[in-house]
Amino acid sequence: MTPLEFRNQKRQILSGADLSQKGSIDKPIEDLINLINSKDDFVTTSSCSGRVILYCESAVEGRKKGCKWLYTTHDLVNVEEFLSKVDSTEGDLVLKFEPMILHIQCISLEKAKSVHVCAVQSGFRNSGISVGKHHKIIVAVRSCMGLEVPLSSDGRLMVSDEYLKFLAGVANNKMIENQERTERFSTSMKLLLQ
Repeated sequence: MTPLEFRNQKRQILSGADLSQKGSIDKPIEDLINLINSKDDFVTTSSCSGRVILYCESAVEGRKKGCKWLYTTHDLVNVEEFLSKVDSTEGDLVLKFEPMILHIQCISLEKAKSVHVCAVQSGFRNSGISVGKHHKIIVAVRSCMGLEVPLSSDGRLMVSDEYLKFLAGVANNKMIENQERTERFSTSMKLLLQ
């Protein structure tokens, strides 16, 4: 991809609509995203700062119909609020923690390698580089410290309140670790992009 092609793609990406369910950049990584996008050789294509979600899966005749989010946070779980949203009559409930994920398109493989080193050294060891059609180079910054726990089945809660509180604590510990890794990555990227 030529520098002109990259600049044109970057312009299209930054002028396009945010297609995420939330419709905006997550506050905890807004400064990092703005820093990356302010540099000529990089553009973010998607991001999530990390989140905890309580959702329900519903099925029709054995087929997955869809899911409904009952509780979500990009920060620590508020245990009382989380517990108030646990309603097994909604469908099959699942608690999920997803760590930060960030996709950064880079102008060159050399630039991508430097971002990848920052990611891995910051604790995002599941990060990788992909080269797509027309030599589009993307760094996926990610880790594998997720959590996904089914809580109910067929309208029946399968766990106790005590276990729900325990899971909220586990999710919060993962969120704290995620925030620390994100801060390390942000610091490392600031040094790289100076």
